[in-house]
Parts: sequence; C-alpha cells; structure tokens
Amino acid sequence: MGVRVRIRVEVADGVRSQDASRLTEALARWLEQDRTVGPYVKINRIRSGATDGAMSGELVDWLALVFSSSFSVISLVYSHLSFRASLPPRERSSVRLVAERGDSRVVVEAGSAEEVAQLMRLVGDAGLLDHQAPESTADTASDGGAAGAS
Repeated sequence: MGVRVRIRVEVADGVRSQDASRLTEALARWLEQDRTVGPYVKINRIRSGATDGAMSGELVDWLALVFSSSFSVISLVYSHLSFRASLPPRERSSVRLVAERGDSRVVVEAGSAEEVAQLMRLVGDAGLLDHQAPESTADTASDGGAAGAS
C-alpha cells in the first residue's frame, strides 16, 4: 500500500468556500493528468455531506492521495504551482495547497524550499521516504537534531 495524505485548495478571505471546493476538484483533475503525479497517486474525492437540503452535498472538500513508493513530493509542489499559474489572476493570488496527515498540517503557497521541506517531512514521517539526503543527515547529527527548529 502507500502513504495517505489529505490535500485541498484553500483560498484567502473574500473568496467563497464554493470556490475552494471547485478549485479542489479542478486540482484533482489537474493532478490526474499530470504525468509526473497521476501515475504515482490514487486520488479519492472526499465530498461534503448535504446540509439543510442544500445542493452542496456534492462539493469536494478534500482529496485523499495515496502515494506509491516511487512518488516525488516535489512533483506535487510543481504541479500545484503550475495549476495555480493557470488560474485567473484574481484567484491565483489567493490559492494555496493544504496537506494534512494525522495532526500535522502543511500549507504550500509559493513552493519555497521551506514549504517543500515541510511537505517532505509530512510524507517522510509517514514512512514514504526511506532515506534522507546525506547533507540533511550530517546537519541533523552535527547540531543535535535541532536543524530547522525555531
């Protein structure tokens, strides 16, 4: 089996929650078509339940991604950034990717090295990444494991 992580699109204040659900569904389709992501993940859509007879029961709240062992977290970040760049400017600036596993949460906005590292730790803590880069291991050993602590 693989590692399961929940992701969704989050939008800044002033953008309707229906837009977040619509964008999460659009991201799911984008990831399925991305050759660097689609073949390595299984995507399940988690839909909201209908509330008070409203027709919103079919909105996608989350995507449950199950990564294969050959998946690259960086591919997910690049795919998100490409997806975000394809949006109209009004939406583009307010969209971010939220990834959760258990009690851990990572938000990817600009795809910075720190955001990528946080996402890699989220997935790596789940056992998907079976090794660290040699320089990461050396940094951790030399400072007593406090690298990146703030």
